[in-house]
Parts: sequence; C-alpha cells; structure tokens
Amino acid sequence: MSSNIKITRICECCKNEFTARTTKTLYCSLKCSSKAYKKRARQAKIDKSNNETESGKKADFEAIKARDYIDVNMASNLVGISRRTIYRLIERGELDIAKLGRRTIIRRCDLESFFSIPLQESMLRPVQEFPGLENCYTIGQIQHKFGISAGALYMVIQRHGITKYSIGKFNYVAKKDIDIIFNAREK
Repeated sequence: MSSNIKITRICECCKNEFTARTTKTLYCSLKCSSKAYKKRARQAKIDKSNNETESGKKADFEAIKARDYIDVNMASNLVGISRRTIYRLIERGELDIAKLGRRTIIRRCDLESFFSIPLQESMLRPVQEFPGLENCYTIGQIQHKFGISAGALYMVIQRHGITKYSIGKFNYVAKKDIDIIFNAREK
C-alpha cells in the first residue's frame, strides 16, 4: 500500500539519503533491509550464546561456593586471581592445603580467612620516589661503566632490593645505590 506523501530519510544501513513513502520506512532498499535483518539475527545469536555462558559461569560459581573443599582452579575462580598466585601463597605458607595424590585441596574457609588477616607493615612500606634522570643510571650505562653482564646486574639489583624505575623504554636505577654496591666490591 502506497501513499502520496514523500519523506526524505537516511537509510539506517548504508546512511544514504532516500525518499520514503511511509513514516515507518528505515531502509532505502530490500538489500539494505536484508543486511540489517541478518545483522540483528546474528547479534541475537551472539547475545543468546553470551547469556548461556554467563549463566554457566554463575552456576559454576554457586557450585564452588557450596563446597567445603576446593582445588586450586576453583580457588582461583572464586577469588579472581591466577593459579600461580594461589601456588605462591601456598609456598609461602600463607594457605593451608591437603594433598591427595598429585591433587592440591584447599578448605574454602581457609581461603576466606586468609583475607581477614591484616597486612604486615613490610607490605605497606611506601614506594621510593624517582630521584630524577640526572641522579640515575640506565641499565646499559651500568653495564658499560662497571663491566657487568645484564643477567649478573639484574641478580645484584634483585639481591640488594634496589628499586628500578621504568620510564618509557628504559629502566633506571639510582646512582647512589649502584655506586655503593660496586665501590664496595672494588675495595
């Protein structure tokens, strides 16, 4: 059914201007209308799939919360941290575990109580301020000046707890810290 009215519209699909004969027309042609329909159908399938995935995650999360004993994968999903972080907590003795063969089991209450322990003062120490470029060496400058390999330098920095500053693509270390270490070794 057509009418005598003529309305200038912009196609929702191709964004071209066209003359419509009804006030509800959104597309300039059957081709644009088909493209839009296919796009809507595709998006509906994607949304349905995402909703199924989310509901599956929620079901898994609820199942984990209902268990008293969980494995490392479940613990990482429950807390939202990586498996490696869970293993580091275990290695430091901050989490109690049980081993069943090769499988590591954690009590959920132990995992929850871990977060109720207050942080130690050593974890809360302030970060050292950047002393400025004129008071720092780059890693390359240290290697050239003291004739040390990159691996050995990084081990020295790590062993002595020296702060590294990353600015751009360069790593900087305070001159006073490096001079103390290498001048002490030269004597």
